[in-house]
Amino acid sequence: MIAPRKILNNFAPYIAGRPIEEIKRIYKLKKVIKLASNENPYPPPEEVVNTIKGLASGINRYPDSTGFAVKTAIAKFTGVKTANIIIGSGTDEIIELLGKTYLEEKDRIIVSEHAFIRYEMAARLMNAGIKRVKMIKMRHDLKEMARAASSKDKFLFVANPNNPTGTYNSKKEIDEMFAALENKKSSVVSVFDEAYIDFTDARDYVSALDYFKKGKNIIVLRTMSKIYALAGLRFGFAVAPEEICEAIERIRPPFNTTLISQAAAITALKNRKYVKKIASKILSEKKKMSAALKERGISFVPSQTNFLLIKTGKGRDVFRELLSNGIIVRAMDEYGLPEYIRVTVGTPSENRFFLSILKKCLGGKK
Repeated sequence: MIAPRKILNNFAPYIAGRPIEEIKRIYKLKKVIKLASNENPYPPPEEVVNTIKGLASGINRYPDSTGFAVKTAIAKFTGVKTANIIIGSGTDEIIELLGKTYLEEKDRIIVSEHAFIRYEMAARLMNAGIKRVKMIKMRHDLKEMARAASSKDKFLFVANPNNPTGTYNSKKEIDEMFAALENKKSSVVSVFDEAYIDFTDARDYVSALDYFKKGKNIIVLRTMSKIYALAGLRFGFAVAPEEICEAIERIRPPFNTTLISQAAAITALKNRKYVKKIASKILSEKKKMSAALKERGISFVPSQTNFLLIKTGKGRDVFRELLSNGIIVRAMDEYGLPEYIRVTVGTPSENRFFLSILKKCLGGKK
C-alpha cells in the first residue's frame, strides 16, 4: 500500500453537522431537528425550485466549465467584472484552492483564535504556518492581526461576521486594519469571508466589497448556502484581483460546480425580496431566543448572524444530551470553546422545542 503525505498523519477531518436520518436511526427517534450547520430552515423560493426541476432532464450533460452565465449574474450582483470572480463548490473549496495555489512550507497565514476552522485546515494541508491572534471579547482584533503580518504571510483571514462567535467588526476597525497594513507596506492579502452578511443589522457594518472596489489587496468570499437556502447544492463564489483568479483557474477542477447549482444561483441572486423576508424572520426569531435565554440566566454571545454561541458549561455533554432528545447542534471543542454550543436559529416551532429541551438538559435550573 502507498502512504499518504506525512502531513496527513495528524490531519483531523472537518466535523460536519450530523444528518437528521442518522440521529433518528441511532437514537430511535421519530422527531429530530437540525440546528447545527447554520442553514436556512426555510425552503428556497418557488422560482429556484422551478429552475431546478426544469433542468433535471438535462443532467446527462456537463455544466459550462467557465461558468459564463453565473459569473455574469454575480458580476451584475456585486458590481465587479467577470474576470474578478471565482466559483466553487461552496466557499470551502475556494479556501482550499487558495491554499493549493499560493501556500508553501515557508509561508504562513494569519487567523483569529476562534475563526472558522477551514482557514487553518487549508494552511495545514500545504504544511504552511499559522499565526493565531487572540480575540478581544469574542471579536477579531484586526489591529493586532495587521501588526502580526510579516513578509512570510500570504493571507489574513477575517470572517465578518465571524463563525462560530457570531460577532462582527465595524468599518472603523477595518479602516484601522488597512491603515496598519499600509504603514507596514505589507503585501499580505486580506480574505474577508461574508457568509453571514445578509443577517447583519449593525449600522456600522460594511461589506468588504467596498474596499475591493477602492483597490485594496483583498478577496471577498460569499456563499449561497445560508440565506439563499442552497446548502444542498454547494455553490459559493469569491471576488478577487484578476491575477489571483487567473492563477486559481489553472488548478480549479473543470466541472467543480454543477449545471443545477449554477442555474439555481442565477435565479436566487435575482430574488432580493426572498432574502429580505428570510432575514426578517430569522432576526425576529433570534431576538425571541435571546430574550428567552436572558430570562433563564443563560449566557450567550450577541450575534450578527443566524446562530447563537451559548455558554452551557460542559458543552460536549449538553451537545450529547440534546442529540439524544432529537436536537442536533454543534459542540465547540474544536474551536477551543469547550463550554459552549453553537445553535442555528430555526423556525419558531424548532426554536421553542430547543429551548424546552435545553432547560431539561441544564437540570431545569435555568
